[in-house]
Amino acid sequence: MAEQRWFEKRAPQMAKGWWDYYNAVEGETVLDNKTKALIAVAVGVHGRCPHCTESRIKKALSLGLSKEEVAETIMVTGLLSSGTEIFWAKEIYDKYLE
Repeated sequence: MAEQRWFEKRAPQMAKGWWDYYNAVEGETVLDNKTKALIAVAVGVHGRCPHCTESRIKKALSLGLSKEEVAETIMVTGLLSSGTEIFWAKEIYDKYLE
């Protein structure tokens, strides 16, 4: 058996629930695996998680997605992320900068 992660040691009931959820999401669902892989790349990039981004790019490529599809996913994520930064506090920006 593999060594337990910190959360499996300290919160085993919650960890089991999380792994059940993880396996359900990663399993067969309405969304195909390529779509889920691109969503996962986007979330990793948006969350600025180097580990998540790298592992999810590798997974997407292993599923047969092209480098161009992954790159466009990253660009769309960048666009929406920058829009969030520009528009998230409109009222405050308008108050002080208009």
